[in-house]
Amino acid sequence: MTTRSYPRIAKFGVTLIATIAALLLPGCASQAPSSLSRDAFSIAVIGDLQYSAEEERLFPLLLQRIGREPVKFVVHLGDFKAGSNSPCTDALFLKRRTEFNQSRHPFIYTTGDNDWVDCRRPTNGPMDPLERLQKLREVFFSEAKSLGQTRIAVERQSDVFASDPALRAYSDNFMWTHNGFVFLTLNIQGSNDNVGFDAANDAEQRVRERANIAWLERGMARASAPEFTGLVLFMQANVGFENSVVEVTRSAYAPFLRHFDAAARRFAKPILFTHGDTHTFRVDRPFINPLNKQPIDNVMRLEGYGSTRTNWVRVTLDPANRSAPFAIATGGFSAPSP
Repeated sequence: MTTRSYPRIAKFGVTLIATIAALLLPGCASQAPSSLSRDAFSIAVIGDLQYSAEEERLFPLLLQRIGREPVKFVVHLGDFKAGSNSPCTDALFLKRRTEFNQSRHPFIYTTGDNDWVDCRRPTNGPMDPLERLQKLREVFFSEAKSLGQTRIAVERQSDVFASDPALRAYSDNFMWTHNGFVFLTLNIQGSNDNVGFDAANDAEQRVRERANIAWLERGMARASAPEFTGLVLFMQANVGFENSVVEVTRSAYAPFLRHFDAAARRFAKPILFTHGDTHTFRVDRPFINPLNKQPIDNVMRLEGYGSTRTNWVRVTLDPANRSAPFAIATGGFSAPSP
């Protein structure tokens, strides 16, 4: 979670109410395992971790715990370090890559604002955010493959849009498929998506916004094929779900949200909109567009855990369930004593 240039969303730990709500959500986590088809599978979602020495200690234990689960892959929603008092050094980036590669399962990382946008803070260097984003691309996204001990092939936006002078930079936006679902990552950041700092960074965000919309459209086009049940999106930013309509309308997220609203309604199939940033495990069905507080019935929102709660979320996907294919539950990681 990082400071925003528009009214800040409060940060809370996961509550018992949020956990119970997720477990009891109709058509989601309440779905009994016996009702799943044999093509159903699970994935693990983590993010917003390793902010402290204690979280550094727990992170490999968390990966080991997930490694014992029959999940198909792990997705990290970004923010692999604290937003302040945590320099964005090459050495840290390489350390995180080594740690992520210890995952027994394929490991997909999508960038967070703590990892590059907030590197401009004096206690983090300061360092140039745009240069740090490029370094992240070199370290984590140099190949069209996941990280982890077992790796899977992915599509990178930079390869798919190689002929576009602007969009061919986006090696960090991934897309892949598994058992009837299309998965994609979007580079949408906390800290108001890197807007409001200077002209160069504002220009970067405008191009990145176009890239994200183009990637979303490609993912929806692919998932529209009859063999696919739905679409899953992963990003870092909480795009204002707990903020007022006025605040969200003034934010950098408004153009993407307007486009997503129209595109999701047109798409009609189930979508899981997954993000981190505000460190609260919660599930909303239906998704409520923060731009107008109107529901989009075919979309579910999932926010993962984050500092100071080291844990993971299990997402079970069933391609045979065309109306409610997503089941959400806590991973149930218990931190062992030092």
